[in-house]
Amino acid sequence: MPSSDRIESRRLETYARTLLEASKAEDHVYENIAPLIAQAEASPEVLAVLATMSEKGDLDKLPEVLDLYRDMVDEQQEVVGVHVTTAIPLDDELRDMITQKCESDLESRVFLIEHVDPTIIGGIILSARGQRRDASVRTQLELARKVMTQDTKKREV
Repeated sequence: MPSSDRIESRRLETYARTLLEASKAEDHVYENIAPLIAQAEASPEVLAVLATMSEKGDLDKLPEVLDLYRDMVDEQQEVVGVHVTTAIPLDDELRDMITQKCESDLESRVFLIEHVDPTIIGGIILSARGQRRDASVRTQLELARKVMTQDTKKREV
């Protein structure tokens, strides 16, 4: 067995042994198998949410989140998740304005999923239902640069 395979094997064994020891300490060895299988089969999006909850110390709130998730699924009303990227965090007034505009445009209730990306300089990027609207300053500057470069190249010819 090559060295890298042996290292990988030991690393995986360490994870498994750590899980087993933690389960034994809580006397939950068999009870923890089903949740581990669910985790192993979870989508990357679910794992990302769980990682974020872990980073923020909110894993203890997972049962409440699951209850809310079930309620939302049970409602079966279409609520569109709209990704909103801005250079700085949204304040409540702007959040409400964006929500109202998106609900009007999409003719549906919306839930804003906020992202902060200082590299867009200013403006806003909205993504929903596979469509993207980019009104960021960075994109406007890139378009202006292309226009200026094309005009310069035309004069050189």
